[in-house]
Amino acid sequence: MLSFIFLINIFIFISLVNGEIVNPCQSLSEIKEIDECYMDLALDLGLQRNPRAPFGTIIVNHETNDITCIGVNENDKDILLHGETVAFKNCTEMFPSPTNDDLKNPGLHWNDQTLYTTGEPCPMCAAQIMYRNVKRVVWATSTKDVSKSGRMAQLTIDIQYIFNSMKIMNSTSIDSPIVEGGVLKEKCDHAFWCAFKEYRDEAYMKYMEDTNQLDYVLERNEKFPCVTIPWHV
Repeated sequence: MLSFIFLINIFIFISLVNGEIVNPCQSLSEIKEIDECYMDLALDLGLQRNPRAPFGTIIVNHETNDITCIGVNENDKDILLHGETVAFKNCTEMFPSPTNDDLKNPGLHWNDQTLYTTGEPCPMCAAQIMYRNVKRVVWATSTKDVSKSGRMAQLTIDIQYIFNSMKIMNSTSIDSPIVEGGVLKEKCDHAFWCAFKEYRDEAYMKYMEDTNQLDYVLERNEKFPCVTIPWHV
């Protein structure tokens, strides 16, 4: 059943040609193009599955350029189910440990994986990425911009700060992930700005005024109009 559900989810953002699943990013060879392609898919996924919180995550085997699993924010079901958490859960169920020991013998070689996510991972998700020993993380919109878009209750701690703590502790069991931020930033910033419009109430505006950030709001309103949809669904 899980495999069937996974395939249904995959159909959201990849197409069929002659009855076969086609990954539009698989034919690309330049890393910048690959990153932007998967981020575009992650945003499409987030917008279609949870347009009010379009945090989409795609985990890709960067050795084969195949999609391993996906996830989207499910905070309506459980506030802890961020897109990254859901993707990890799906991966673990799709690729269980052959010895029932996920700690020592996971069913997936995580160091071959790149995680794409529309929003910079929060500390909770960053810790999961670290423990999973994911090789590379690519994100679009920063936690600070997510917060200033209206979702004020954010831990605005840079993901690199979390990963740097591994080096401070001299960890040798896992490597610090490679981080690439700001990929398709403008497009994802636009999506989050419009998705969180309902949160920009009087309390939000007062806070932004008290902290001398009204220019940020005016600039974003002009730059990211929400009358028309800047993405396809």
